[in-house]
Amino acid sequence: MAIDNDYERRMNNWALWRISERRSFGGSPYPIYNLTPRPPRGENIIPVLAGEADETDRAVCALPPSLKRAVEVWFLSIGSVDQKRKMLRCRRERMFELLETARIELVLLLHRQKGGPSRCAETAGRTGG
Repeated sequence: MAIDNDYERRMNNWALWRISERRSFGGSPYPIYNLTPRPPRGENIIPVLAGEADETDRAVCALPPSLKRAVEVWFLSIGSVDQKRKMLRCRRERMFELLETARIELVLLLHRQKGGPSRCAETAGRTGG
């Protein structure tokens, strides 16, 4: 499996956007850092491409449930490869098969996607989404 740098960058951007929950610029994805207001510091602002992340979210939500779960566990969960495999309740090889199938599906979905509101009910219920 060859590494697709654009896909990895897009998915890491999406993960940061999802983890932040608020999907706002200038906020930390870690709630402890958002307790007190602080003046913005350019070197600490994490750039999130919100439009791209929303497109990616719509594509992830359009995946079949098993592929969506694999993508969410891989990109949003903390843990080793073995821990993530256990979360998915499958062999390591099967996990990577699911992730590769999801990558192919996402690339196709993103290529066809025109925009519009998020189609994922789970995501739409979050604050700011």
